[in-house]
Amino acid sequence: MQKPSVEPLKIGIGQIPIVMGNKRENIQTITNIIISAGQQHCDLIILPECSLTGWLSEAARRDAEPVPGPFSDTLGQFARQYHMAIVVGLEEREGQNIYNTALLIDRQGNIVSKHRKINELDIALQLYTRGEALKVVDFEGRKVALDICADSWTPHLTESLYLMGAQIIFSPCAWACEPGQEAKNAAWISQQYQARTTAKALYIVSANSIGAVTEGVWQGRILHGESQVFGPDGEKMLHGPVNEAGLLLVHLPA
Repeated sequence: MQKPSVEPLKIGIGQIPIVMGNKRENIQTITNIIISAGQQHCDLIILPECSLTGWLSEAARRDAEPVPGPFSDTLGQFARQYHMAIVVGLEEREGQNIYNTALLIDRQGNIVSKHRKINELDIALQLYTRGEALKVVDFEGRKVALDICADSWTPHLTESLYLMGAQIIFSPCAWACEPGQEAKNAAWISQQYQARTTAKALYIVSANSIGAVTEGVWQGRILHGESQVFGPDGEKMLHGPVNEAGLLLVHLPA
């Protein structure tokens, strides 16, 4: 039996500012970048980690949403309107727990995968409940998985996804550093991605936010963008600008 053809993927990376604690402004920013990606006929857009209130914002206790819920429903409407898949990081509420969650929404607006961050820092466990499960799903002829930020830097997690058949890992991120340390931090992150993808037929596509960390234990640090894409054998395919918002584009071959 002939295998179904796989088309190249035009991916938009939404390197956007996330304002801690300001859900309304963040949703408007997300809306604008999705519209931009749709108008440029992207097949998929990926958005950063904790895009509703910002990573480790206490506002998540108030603003986290169920999945499915109003925010994911809105994203589903955009996915259908632009015939474009969406990967997004958000704060999810289930019962008394808040999870640092990523979703993959297909072009028909369906949630086809959900991942809850596993490698969460100890300081974040005061707010988020740690995830447990890994998942690989079929997406338009490819095997894809979600992780979140530091999950990608954990060798056994990436290795597990690879052994489960993952060909692409989409990774919403919120990495930050002290002002002036952006280049050093980005270089370290590149090393992690390169180590995870070297000698594997595997892509990692990350989207990082920009902006100031204005609360919590990381107050004073900055989210500096520099979203990155790595391909098989550790090839760097994209390195976004530092401290600059915008829609970045990358093409994954068939």
